[in-house]
Amino acid sequence: MLAQSWQIYRKDMLVEYRTRERVVTMFVFSLIVVIIFNFAFNAGADVLQRVAPGMIWVAFAFAGMLSASRSFSPEKDRGTFEGLLLAPIDRGSIFLGKLMGNVTLIGLVQLAVLPLFVLFFNMTILPYLSKLLVIFFLGTVGFSSVATLFAAVAVNTRMRDVMLPVLLLPVASPVLIALVETTRTTFEGGDWQDMTNWIRLLSVFTVVFLIASVMLFEYIVEE
Repeated sequence: MLAQSWQIYRKDMLVEYRTRERVVTMFVFSLIVVIIFNFAFNAGADVLQRVAPGMIWVAFAFAGMLSASRSFSPEKDRGTFEGLLLAPIDRGSIFLGKLMGNVTLIGLVQLAVLPLFVLFFNMTILPYLSKLLVIFFLGTVGFSSVATLFAAVAVNTRMRDVMLPVLLLPVASPVLIALVETTRTTFEGGDWQDMTNWIRLLSVFTVVFLIASVMLFEYIVEE
């Protein structure tokens, strides 16, 4: 399964490298959000420390939806989606390949936008960079698991660009809240013990939805 997932992931990344369709759109959107918030919250350091986590994850959540919305659209638009489903491979590997692509693109946007965010808001993240990396990784994998699954659901509907956020945001809200809280605690200088419950929620959400999505994907694409 992993070898098949890697081939699908490699194919999607080669296409993205040639077109740069998704990553550029995601980066520009996230940058615009950061710039707007920069002008909207012209406040002191204490206020920014409280609102910054929400700003960060609003930008990354919507960028993630942009990425997920294009996970299956190219194959669907070209009429090759059915051919992909008929290929003699485990359908869970299709999901994992698409998931790895979304995690990679969201991660690239995070790496590009976070330094700009720090620059615009005059913040420092170096003292707790290791904590942020763990939080961002767990959150990105968990969010992408749900987003990729619902992208497969929405791709077969007429209003797929509208349906994805309608389906995704209510389900993903627990992980987004946990991400905001853990990021806020980290910015305030808290340690792992101060956010144990939120980290557990992130970990459980990520593991449960990752496993469930792999298992449910085959039934979803058959409908």
